[in-house]
Amino acid sequence: MSTSAVSNLSTSVATSTWTAVSPTAKQSWHASIDLAARRTVLLHILMLLKSKYGRVDSKISYIGRRAELALYSQAFSAWEYRNPQTLSRRLHSLVIKLHLNNLAAVEDAAFADLQTQLFAGEVASRKRKCSAVGDKTPTGKRARFDLVVPATTNAQSSSSLFFDGNCDLLQHVCSFLSAPDVMRCATTCSQASSQLPTFVTSIEVTTMALLKLSVANRASFFKRFDNLESFSLTGRTHAEQFNFQDEQTLVSRNVLVRSLLQALGNAEIPKLSVFSLNFCYSMGLKDQITRQVANVLAGPSSRFPRLHTLSLVGNCISDDGIMDLYDAIALPRDDTTGTSRLALLDMSQNFIGERGHVQMQELVTQFASHGATLVVNVQNNLLTATAPVSSNISAPSFE
Repeated sequence: MSTSAVSNLSTSVATSTWTAVSPTAKQSWHASIDLAARRTVLLHILMLLKSKYGRVDSKISYIGRRAELALYSQAFSAWEYRNPQTLSRRLHSLVIKLHLNNLAAVEDAAFADLQTQLFAGEVASRKRKCSAVGDKTPTGKRARFDLVVPATTNAQSSSSLFFDGNCDLLQHVCSFLSAPDVMRCATTCSQASSQLPTFVTSIEVTTMALLKLSVANRASFFKRFDNLESFSLTGRTHAEQFNFQDEQTLVSRNVLVRSLLQALGNAEIPKLSVFSLNFCYSMGLKDQITRQVANVLAGPSSRFPRLHTLSLVGNCISDDGIMDLYDAIALPRDDTTGTSRLALLDMSQNFIGERGHVQMQELVTQFASHGATLVVNVQNNLLTATAPVSSNISAPSFE
């Protein structure tokens, strides 16, 4: 458990609500756990806290008891609740989620402010266009339009010759260039700006780079890339994926991802087949970004019928986020949409527990019943490799 995360535990307890997940299936195993078993788990928690704080006083004891109650409420089974091998990771994820939950209101306010800026920019743009039209046709006077032939330089004429009717050649040249190189070429002239982005098929970008874009450019980011097939956004630029003490960066990255998903939902990219958000966002107890990913990319209303790879590595996704993905992917689809082509779902390095594992195995089984193969990667989550999760289900494609 990281020191930065544990240092925020006391404030998280004071300002967050320790909610209990309440599916009816969870109540059955509670009867098999007596007070002695719960005291044993509490003792393990206090030992972990002592290893970090160096002591166990009344305050740390209170924190330990609240943590035990939360783990007891959230565990999917008695095995998961009592498992000492996963206790440290489950406690770590609980601390992180509670700390992030304290930032939810700040994040929502920042996202609302971004939407206000975007709306104000659109209104100002429309006013400028109307004003420009009004300036060209003065009222009360007959408009005069003088035929002006602009001086054409050799560079301009040669660029026109190069871009007119050479679509295949342009596409061949762009196939040897990376997306940043293509976009640099697109800044050379207006014809390049309108044509070259359509030849970009793969984009790999960092959150740091996208945070430098203006609000308007983020909102229209995907509209320029009609033939985009693969998009990868990563926030992992250092050894550690998140610095949980840098709250401003945590909030800004979450707002960035929410705005990008909103822009993606309004874009027409029928060829998109690979989408990755790795180490990009981190939500609290309510994972609305994963729910947004599920609705935009994985649900029946998705506008990306060719999507076969979805990677959400290292985003602090818990079992609730897995449930949102399952609900979206498993929903029945109409004849026009067709069956889901999803073949790889990478959920490694998150906070997925036993309930999430069981749900993903059920999803794999559903795909197999329709003759399709779905590979779900849940490595490096909360469970150990020997976790007895749905051992009666044969799912060879489940890693």
